Amino acid sequence: MLLWQAWRAYAHRVASYQSQAMLNATYFLVFGPGAILARSFGVRLLDLDARSRRSYWIARHPTQPTLELLERQF
Repeated sequence: MLLWQAWRAYAHRVASYQSQAMLNATYFLVFGPGAILARSFGVRLLDLDARSRRSYWIARHPTQPTLELLERQF
């Protein structure tokens, strides 16, 4: 029983380090270069402007309410 508790404590510690390493690798190898590429090509990933707007609401045009659309709302 003592061996099992020691193993669980070790596995928990290793999992903590592994999850931090994976999150850091994802950030620096995926999101970082993606943001640099987007910025170099002038892509605006978020619709944030310095200009003021009356509203940030995006107007959507209503569709015809058919039975098929009402069954699949999401």
